[in-house]
Amino acid sequence: MRLSRKMTLIGLVLLLVGAGVGVGVAALRPGGTDVATADEETSPPRRIPSPPPRDPAVMPTIPPPAATPAPPSYDVAAVQRQLNELHYYIGPPDGKIGAAFRSAVMAFQKVHGVGADGVVGPGTLAALVNPRIPQLRGGPANRIEIDLSTQVMYLVEGGALMRVLPVSSGSGRAYQLKGGGTARSLTPVGWFKIQRRIRGERKADLGILYDPMYFYRGWAIHGSNSVPAYPASHGCVRVTRADAIWLFNRVPNGMPVYLYGGAHTFTAGSDAAGTDNPAGDGGDGTAASPIPTPTPTPSASDTPTPEPTATPSDEPTPSPEPTPTGGTPTEPPLPTPET
Repeated sequence: MRLSRKMTLIGLVLLLVGAGVGVGVAALRPGGTDVATADEETSPPRRIPSPPPRDPAVMPTIPPPAATPAPPSYDVAAVQRQLNELHYYIGPPDGKIGAAFRSAVMAFQKVHGVGADGVVGPGTLAALVNPRIPQLRGGPANRIEIDLSTQVMYLVEGGALMRVLPVSSGSGRAYQLKGGGTARSLTPVGWFKIQRRIRGERKADLGILYDPMYFYRGWAIHGSNSVPAYPASHGCVRVTRADAIWLFNRVPNGMPVYLYGGAHTFTAGSDAAGTDNPAGDGGDGTAASPIPTPTPTPSASDTPTPEPTATPSDEPTPSPEPTPTGGTPTEPPLPTPET
């Protein structure tokens, strides 16, 4: 009896101990961390609801990254040095593509019959391998020649070609005269000379002229904010504003100016409508007549030296103010047909 009661007690103790061990094992992971109960382990995982889709109309727009301009495929400084030797570019070979460099490139392209956009491409690089020497018409040792066919200006000093600049002349389009009627945008051809000048701005009926140098009545060489590769003015000869300053400080009154070629032109003194009194003229129209030089005398400039020179349309090289050498300035200064 006692033995059986003792066995019963021992069995009960062993049963309790075994249950405790089981609970402890189930409650602990190897390392002592808590784990879920059996019921929790077999229950399905809870689903987290997805956010509602956004309306595309209110979705933020992220702009694409700005495109980085590709570097030029040529040595800019080397081209600048070559154009400087050829007198198309005046400025330091700094390797920067600025307004002066683009103006010089455009002048070079015009002379060589390459698309005149001021951008150095394969055609321009090919022309630089074997550049041509411009053929000038000849005349006094110091003069300005303006080839209206190629839309370039040549500055000749001492019989040597000093600079080549891009220009834009009369477009040939009709325009309204201030007093009524219409006229055509034509540029005079022949021999003239610089008669008078206005430093800075000149406000004419058709626009603002910068540093104009008048060579015939209301027609002038002057600076402009727009000097495209083609004829676009009302009759004047446009150059870049920086080139206009450079010329103004270098070219004296009395300097001969020879204009030739082109399609939208007239002979000075003709009675073509609107050409002898271009829109913008506010004076009495009594400017000096063109220089009578029917046949220019050949000179050393007939065989031009090195190549044309181009002024840096950015930073013109200042030079002393020229002393007038001829021609009596006419008053009041006549506005030009714009440019």
